[in-house]
Amino acid sequence: MKDKNLDYSSIIGLILILFVLIIFTYFNNNNHTNTNKNHNSKKLDLNHQEFPITDKRKKNHFFLLENNVLKLKISSLGGGIHDVLLKKYKAYDSLLSYHAKNLYLIKNSSFLYKLSFLNQKGLNIDTNTLYFQPIFLEKNKKTGIRTLTMRAKNPYGKGFLDYIYTIGEKNQYDIGFSIRTRNFSFLKKKGLVSYLNLEHKIFSLEKDRDWENSYTQVCYSVSSNSDSVKYLSEKKTEDKNIHGLKWISHKQQFFSFILIPEKILKSVFVQSENFSSGFFLKKIQLKTFINPVKNEDISFRFYFGPLDLKVLKKYKNGFENIIPFGWGFLKWINKYFFLIVFQFLEKTNLNYGVIIILMTIVVKLILYPITYKQYKLSAIMKSIRPEIEKLNHKYRKDVFKKQRAIMELYHNVGINPMSGCISTLFQIPIFYSLFKFFPTIINLRGQSFLWVEDLTSYDSIFKLPFFIPFYGNHVSLLTLLYSLALLVYTKLSNNGKKNFSKNENDSSIPDMNFLLYLMPIVMLLFINSYASALSLYYFTSNIINIGFFFFIKEFMLNEKKILIKIQEQKRNKTQLIEYNKKNNK
Repeated sequence: MKDKNLDYSSIIGLILILFVLIIFTYFNNNNHTNTNKNHNSKKLDLNHQEFPITDKRKKNHFFLLENNVLKLKISSLGGGIHDVLLKKYKAYDSLLSYHAKNLYLIKNSSFLYKLSFLNQKGLNIDTNTLYFQPIFLEKNKKTGIRTLTMRAKNPYGKGFLDYIYTIGEKNQYDIGFSIRTRNFSFLKKKGLVSYLNLEHKIFSLEKDRDWENSYTQVCYSVSSNSDSVKYLSEKKTEDKNIHGLKWISHKQQFFSFILIPEKILKSVFVQSENFSSGFFLKKIQLKTFINPVKNEDISFRFYFGPLDLKVLKKYKNGFENIIPFGWGFLKWINKYFFLIVFQFLEKTNLNYGVIIILMTIVVKLILYPITYKQYKLSAIMKSIRPEIEKLNHKYRKDVFKKQRAIMELYHNVGINPMSGCISTLFQIPIFYSLFKFFPTIINLRGQSFLWVEDLTSYDSIFKLPFFIPFYGNHVSLLTLLYSLALLVYTKLSNNGKKNFSKNENDSSIPDMNFLLYLMPIVMLLFINSYASALSLYYFTSNIINIGFFFFIKEFMLNEKKILIKIQEQKRNKTQLIEYNKKNNK
């Protein structure tokens, strides 16, 4: 007879993990267009100033507002935000292969918004064609808030239209934006319809455009669902009518624009369109009807900033829920376990690669009782191999008696073979949650470790001249190391395991042992383009598993003692049977 290796708990765990990987890959697809312009800018004095309105409209001028973290350029043509620079972050530079470029969330009017006024007589005003001029810039000495008022003339009569921008003095990523009419005669026209149009083309800022695009989407919250967040598709073009909008976010992998109206918007139409190439990931368009009232403000807040949990929580509006930590209980594992461990270790100020290694050690120590039970089960199964072989031979013609006898043997030695499967099932949520954790932690963005240039993206030691499905067009050293470590661990943990439950003459059941050794290849293909922090975590995890294997084998489990215990239990059972027979006679 030729024994065939098979560990059911490992096979079931492997199939479940493969299923998770396939589902995860399906939900992480990809999708860009181009544009670019350049203009000159003027910087205003921060002291209170007033400016006369003139009719010089030949040139487009720009005016700056900034604090410690933001730098905004306001355009005189249309009065909108032309550029938004985040001072504390850098964008990925493909020439230098690391984050080195100034990070502009908005550049060259990639973010356009306008008011449109229409009436029954066919007259209309689009504010993007009007020239706005600054009438004053002031700074509140108590709060440090800077206010810039831009004013445009009514092209059809009396009155003015003001755009008012406010920005905090220190580390605020949000700005105020108000629309105010001053004796605007056009509002008196019959049948007037007015609405706000917004168009936002989202720049690619990271190393892997496709990966970044899979995290880029529209998120929003409505008044009826408190702080819960709804989404538009990140993979395809989609539009939606939203009723009772509290806020809406144009989210990227690590940064976001959020529109927060002062009053809930009754009806908003939004459309998200994917770009397959170019400078942009997506184009998002928004349209909502508004009703300007004479000398009253229509106010919004614009957030231009990072997807940082601590920063977003300060707004107390549920913004932190747009960070893609995963779905359901996976999100809870990331937010209330992995994130807490990560933030605690972050206080050591060590390199982030070292922090990930320490984080892996902490997690493995917490999971050690489960690991020990798995190894104990494996050792006992190996020890009772001769007994199972005898039962296979004794009941080779009666499958039901054989299964009953084997289960009785398991009961006598105090093991449950399904416990290995349960342990594997318990670890799968942890395995999967890390796929969503590392690519979303902004503190890891741009952080290097050894040869890795960015822990939130893949490490590449060699560029391939062709593309391999699933794998990509580069070679990741960390993924290779992880796959090799997984192969070694699989070989060690599977050594000596056999399929005792099948009949020795039954050739209909194939040898499935190869599935266990297929796992390293599958992981090599699937995570080659994932965050290098993930590969580092799993590589470290498998090195620790190998260490645990030898430690438990040498110091925690004595296979000879286990075998002696099995023999003692067998003798006790035999004596009990003989005793019962004598008493029955």
